[in-house]
Amino acid sequence: MNQSDSGQESSDEKAFTIPKQTKDLRACQCCGFILTQEQWNKNSQCLNGCSADQTKLFTGIICVMKPSKSWVVKKLGNQQNIHPGLYAIDLQAD
Repeated sequence: MNQSDSGQESSDEKAFTIPKQTKDLRACQCCGFILTQEQWNKNSQCLNGCSADQTKLFTGIICVMKPSKSWVVKKLGNQQNIHPGLYAIDLQAD
């Protein structure tokens, strides 16, 4: 039985981070990671390591729970640094 069959998380999976509310959501302009403005203010940069600004102009939301097993992450690119959470499907600059 491997780890995925036993229901245990692999040690390389990061903690799932979601916005605390649906008001004032902002997405990283580089990777689309979504948090509230308050959560962005607490972080010096995106949890994926991006140094891009955030935008409130985005449409659609996808959820990534296990980046190492997600086909959606493959579409986003750079599987190694993707943090579990919510991502915008389409971004526009502010």
